[in-house]
Amino acid sequence: MGLRATALLSALTFTIAACGGGGTGPPVAATASAPAQPTSTALATTKAGYPSRAITFIIPYAAGGGSDIMARSLDKVAQDLKLFPQSFTISNVTGGSGFTGKQQAISRPADGYTLTIVDDPNIFGQILQQAPMKYTDFTYVARMVLDYNMVVVRTESSHKTLKDWLDAAKAKPKGVSVGGTGIGNNDHVQLANIEKKTGTSFNYVSFDSGGQVMTNLLGGKVDSAMANPSEAYEQMRAGKVRSLGITSEKRIGDLPDIPTLREQGVDYVVAQFRGIGGPKGMPADVVAYLEEALKRVAQSEAWKKEYLEKFQQLDGYMGSAEFTKWMDDFYKENEQAFKELPSLKQ
Repeated sequence: MGLRATALLSALTFTIAACGGGGTGPPVAATASAPAQPTSTALATTKAGYPSRAITFIIPYAAGGGSDIMARSLDKVAQDLKLFPQSFTISNVTGGSGFTGKQQAISRPADGYTLTIVDDPNIFGQILQQAPMKYTDFTYVARMVLDYNMVVVRTESSHKTLKDWLDAAKAKPKGVSVGGTGIGNNDHVQLANIEKKTGTSFNYVSFDSGGQVMTNLLGGKVDSAMANPSEAYEQMRAGKVRSLGITSEKRIGDLPDIPTLREQGVDYVVAQFRGIGGPKGMPADVVAYLEEALKRVAQSEAWKKEYLEKFQQLDGYMGSAEFTKWMDDFYKENEQAFKELPSLKQ
């Protein structure tokens, strides 16, 4: 695998405003690279003996999607590095565009024994008034990765290019279906930005995970899909699906034949983020323990080779304090941007 996250990050100097996405994607230039190599020495427990048992990791999406892949990859690397006494107890809790699982996670004691995925919908859901919680109801432990998105179709699709896909939507508004994960989530928001920039109108169809999106695309239930490279990579390698374009600034390492949206006339560059969080009010020493453990994961060669490179991800590591401030800024920047995306409220 040829993708090197650090090399890509040096090339990606756009901000939310500059990406043309109206603020609906994280500023890649704000990424803090994880520092030098970790040791595999177990971390010292806190004064209260944390962690003394398995940590429950609630993935708020179905198996097979980008968040599921990240969480399971993280668990494997963490165990190989002996950072926790036991493997995570992983639970996929689906529904509510990811908010059902997140609500379950933050409803549990803030003792560090329940973690969950935090991502762009933590912000989007509050702005769109679709989430049962506020983004401030979480403790933000660490941001881990940034991920691009793609427009994908079945190999035999009549849409051979991005232009074909856009022209079909212009000719018959709502006539081209696009699968994606959740309402008000990254796929939905990014499609809305594409619609705004191109004067098109697609029929967005929501599923519980990227894995379900790909299953329904392959089964002919939708005409096309928004998918992360990690969700579509194996199907692309098998020749089952094609990507019409990717939201990166430049073509990326292991997918050099996939043109960017920008080079095809759609000025839209964006990356979404994924991180780890838990209920609001987690003890400072517990957060520090988790932050150090996740930093060691992010620094490790296993994480870089077995996850970042394999699944075409970017290193997006931030520690807890930086990540928390970044979330506040991200919320403010997106409040105004979403007013310009009326299709999200239809």
